[in-house]
Amino acid sequence: MINKNHILKKNNLSYPYTIIEYFFEEKFYYNLKKYFPTENQFQRQKNKIQRMHFDTSYGDELYDNLIKNSEEYKKLHEYIYSNEFISFYMNHFKDEIKKEINSGNLQNLKDFKLISEPFEKDKIFDMTDFEKSHDFKNILYPRIDLGIGKKDYGLVKGGKGIHVDNPQRLISIIFYIGGYKDIEGGEFRVWEKINENLEIFEIIPPKENMMIISLQTNHSFHDVNPVKKITGSRNAFYMAISSNKRIWKNLVKNKINKNFNKNRYPKQNKFIDKLKLKKFYNKIFLK
Repeated sequence: MINKNHILKKNNLSYPYTIIEYFFEEKFYYNLKKYFPTENQFQRQKNKIQRMHFDTSYGDELYDNLIKNSEEYKKLHEYIYSNEFISFYMNHFKDEIKKEINSGNLQNLKDFKLISEPFEKDKIFDMTDFEKSHDFKNILYPRIDLGIGKKDYGLVKGGKGIHVDNPQRLISIIFYIGGYKDIEGGEFRVWEKINENLEIFEIIPPKENMMIISLQTNHSFHDVNPVKKITGSRNAFYMAISSNKRIWKNLVKNKINKNFNKNRYPKQNKFIDKLKLKKFYNKIFLK
């Protein structure tokens, strides 16, 4: 399934991410592309995920039929939902994860249990979903979504601008599987914090059979350059390794985090803010 002659480029200068070209064996990739759902097939079911313009994941009729009728998608599904998948990508960032733990930015993951079967079904879970749960065990689990991006992807979907993934996300993976004849925009952009600004570090055009893996640290700023024109669709797999807990350290309150790290920025308590304002007013004017 995986091409032994893939080309790998790892980068740690802005944040830890890796580009892998020619990831799957040629024939395996050809069949993945051949049986990738059409836009009409996506449109026939409700999009509960809302990551891309159209998505499907485990539990959807479209996805379940796909892994039932395609040997390649069945094999891909079994690979994603396995301890092998989780362990491989965590080991890929082993040194970077250790560094983040030692610096206090990431929880120690040694006591987290690996859950390989589908856990996060249907919609994308956020911390509110986990906080409602009575399961207090620390777990790490995988997920895969198949989806397509159309015109304006990157504005209306795809993170809607520069962002860092949810605070329970450990590793994010995007895999490109064609779908278009012509495209303007749609590149994956890596951003770097320079002083008090964000600047583009690298622009990565979508390329067939290419994967981008990133450790979602508190400074893993990225976005999708909005698709301005497209003939067809930007087809992709989104894969992730996540926890049911907030695993990254609380953010420093600053302008960049407030504007571009909204998924992890501390929620404002309006009641507390009003009390602080009232105390300030009393201190100044009611001495």
